Amino acid sequence: MDSKLKMVSTNEHSINDVFNFSDEIRQMNHDQNGILASYDVSSLFTSIPLDETIKIIVNKAFKDNWFNKTYSLNLSKSDLTELLEIASKNQLFQFEGKLYEQINGVAMGSPLGPLMANAFMCHIEENMIEKRLMPNFYKRYVDDTLVIMPSLSLIDSFLVLLNSQHSAINFTLEYSKNNQLPFLGMLLSLKSGKIETAVYVKPTDKGLHLHFQSHVDKKYKKTLLNTMLHRAYKLSSTWSIFHDECTRLKSVFLNLKYPISLIDSEIMKFMENINNKDIVNTANTRDPTTSKTRIVLPFVSQKSCYILKAKINDLNSKINTYIEPIFTSKKIKDSIKQVEKKPKIINEQCVVYKFECDLCDASYVGYTCRHLHERVKEHKNSAIGEHMKYEHSDVSRFENLFTVLKKCKGKWDCLVFEMLYIKKIKPTLNKQCDSIKAKLFK
Repeated sequence: MDSKLKMVSTNEHSINDVFNFSDEIRQMNHDQNGILASYDVSSLFTSIPLDETIKIIVNKAFKDNWFNKTYSLNLSKSDLTELLEIASKNQLFQFEGKLYEQINGVAMGSPLGPLMANAFMCHIEENMIEKRLMPNFYKRYVDDTLVIMPSLSLIDSFLVLLNSQHSAINFTLEYSKNNQLPFLGMLLSLKSGKIETAVYVKPTDKGLHLHFQSHVDKKYKKTLLNTMLHRAYKLSSTWSIFHDECTRLKSVFLNLKYPISLIDSEIMKFMENINNKDIVNTANTRDPTTSKTRIVLPFVSQKSCYILKAKINDLNSKINTYIEPIFTSKKIKDSIKQVEKKPKIINEQCVVYKFECDLCDASYVGYTCRHLHERVKEHKNSAIGEHMKYEHSDVSRFENLFTVLKKCKGKWDCLVFEMLYIKKIKPTLNKQCDSIKAKLFK
């Protein structure tokens, strides 16, 4: 759904790629007396009104029946609404051993999070466009928005306007200092109607990257250095700015014990690629039609990597294919795993279960094809809940008194094993209507 509905979550103000945005903004002419400012939505993902956002997405998807026509489907609005609700609502999370349900907002880490956040923000922007409230320059990446305004008073007024659009969201404001403003990993500088861009380094940055003595293949260390150089090249508006960033990167990697010869060599190769052809095109010089097979192997030593690569290259030439080895190193965290204590019933479903009071001989046997925690929650209003409340005046230990007797394959298995366990255990809280005959012929 995320890939199929991506089109409904973008508009002319959306930033989809930081590198493309940096190229675009450098080529534009701006007000020479303009002021840069950015607006940030506080806790956007967890503030999104889910029902409203789902309705926005569905209405856009079915405008002129776009969704069904594009993907050759035959869904109704209610079908897509139900799918989105299943994927985004009733999310469970655990905190300090207790199970909670998130009742609003998008769960952190959900694949639909960015889609819903962008769709909701696009809806707000479209309403502002209709009312002609948008400034001349307005660009947004998820919850970060960049504007250029002629005065501070208009910047403050626009903040009030943004916060009046919906009660669920709250914007904060950051002004530029000395005509400079950090935005999406760049430092933007407005000079004479033009914007210069450079890599932004936070004051708290410690330069912590992959250390040269790390137990990984050397090619990953080279790739990291080239990635940082590529980022610097794409985000630097002038050669002088790019040169300064290269000098900074050289210092960073020297602190990480990278040999100076390796650093200089990679920078030289990078510069040659720039001079010969576009750096993006050189990233994939191999014939795109070539079949590539990757094999994952454990990293033992750099010497063994070189030997294996040579043998694989020789094999490639003989069998006319391309095999690429991927070396992975063992992580310390894999050996020292912290065992998280989760409630036993958190993921159980399609089971026969037993309730046994720890203060008397009362017991109950039942089954559920749903998640057990849902059924346990319902038992607070059943004979079990009444027993704990009226006999012992204690419901605090309610969920801890359930155990799984049998994991089943389906409803019929559940019914049969429930009957057998009821006959064997003879639970005192089960009623006549709990028998298999009553359930089958009710």
